[in-house]
Amino acid sequence: MFWNLEIFEKETKNLEKKDSIFIVSDFDDTIFSTKEVIEKDVRKWRRWNEWNKYIEEVIWIENFIREFYENKNFPDKIIKNFDEKNTLILTAGFEKLQIPKIKATWLSKIPLKIVYEAKEKPFEMVKYIVQELKFIPREIHIYEDRPDVFLETKARIEKILDTKIKIFLVEMNWNETEPKITEI
Repeated sequence: MFWNLEIFEKETKNLEKKDSIFIVSDFDDTIFSTKEVIEKDVRKWRRWNEWNKYIEEVIWIENFIREFYENKNFPDKIIKNFDEKNTLILTAGFEKLQIPKIKATWLSKIPLKIVYEAKEKPFEMVKYIVQELKFIPREIHIYEDRPDVFLETKARIEKILDTKIKIFLVEMNWNETEPKITEI
């Protein structure tokens, strides 16, 4: 279902076009580095679903958030352009964990969409633009540490929305330094 972007073609014909830039950003390793979590061996050697279960049942989500996210500084190179009207945080992950992470980093005023798998992101982005934003921006800027799914669907989305998409690869090291951002 999430690959059938063409279901939005009819709806997009009735949407107003605005001279604006809409920002779509991932969270983990795009806005906030998970390097500290990995270094402290919380995620090492655990598959994605095992990692979430480990955090929920062994560490406890509240403790995890307190240790790794609350009152932490992180780069503002991407978020300084965020606005609740021009931005969507679109992240894949475990909802019980992603929401507290966003809240702990003071980004809860920004619209948030959590998908189970990254491959759902293009569909959910288009759905958000059509059903929530209700206009087509002149450009969409996508910030991702793993942009493959957007690269695969970029031409289709540009055609369906009749807009320009710029995809930016974000390479974070730690939260204390600004990430390297490269348009691809």
